[in-house]
This record gives sequence, C-alpha cells and structure tokens, in this order.
Amino acid sequence: MSSKGYNYLKVDEKKMKRMISNRESARRSRMKKEQHMKDLNDQIFYLTKKRDEMLLKIEGIAKENTKMEMENMVLRSQKHELEKRLEYANQVCGWGDGDGDVSLASMGGVQEPWIRPWEQKQPSTSMPVMSSSIGFSIF
Repeated sequence: MSSKGYNYLKVDEKKMKRMISNRESARRSRMKKEQHMKDLNDQIFYLTKKRDEMLLKIEGIAKENTKMEMENMVLRSQKHELEKRLEYANQVCGWGDGDGDVSLASMGGVQEPWIRPWEQKQPSTSMPVMSSSIGFSIF
C-alpha cells in the first residue's frame, strides 16, 4: 500500500472512533434526558399529591373556621343579652353606675325583705335581744 492509502485508513479509523464516541455520547445524553424527564414526572406526581392534600386540609380548616365564626356570633349575642340583663338587675337593685338611689320602691315596685336586707327596718333598741339555751327572746 501506498502512504496515501495508509493515511486514508488512519483517517477512516479516526472517523470511525469519533463516530462511535459521538454515538456513545448521544446515547448517554438520551439516557440522561430520559432520567431527567422521569425525575420531573415523579416530582409532578408528588407535588400534585401534596397540593391535593393541602387543598383538603384548607377545606377542612375553612369549614372549622366557619363553624367557629358561627359559634362566636352566638356567644357574642349571648354575652350582649347577659350584659343587658346584668345592667337591668343592677338598676333594679340600685347597684348601677348612677346615683345609687334606684330601688324597687322608687320604680313603683314593692320592697321585699330579701332585696338589700341592710336597708330593712331593724328591731327597736328599746327591746333588747337576749339569748338563752332555749333560743332568742325579745324583752
């Protein structure tokens, strides 16, 4: 063979090695791309599942929040009603924030002995109360 023919063989051999190397590199690149796509699909599946779980959790929390808001409204209403009752009771008993002169008698009611007993008539001091083993007696 001539040196020219030998050079062609060397060039063909180099081309062949380069072609094989390129094919192997392309194969590795395809495999890497395929693995990357698989990883992305797995991540999509995982994140979709997590999103669905969070949406269910948010829905449950929203329902619980609505329930609590309704309960809170009821409690506020009850509180308001109880405050009004307490204010009325304080006015009736004369314990209000006013001058303290409000009483059942001044409101046209009858003074009962169990309401503000400290304002009830006491026995006269001319009749002393004595105690004995039998009980109390008034002289």
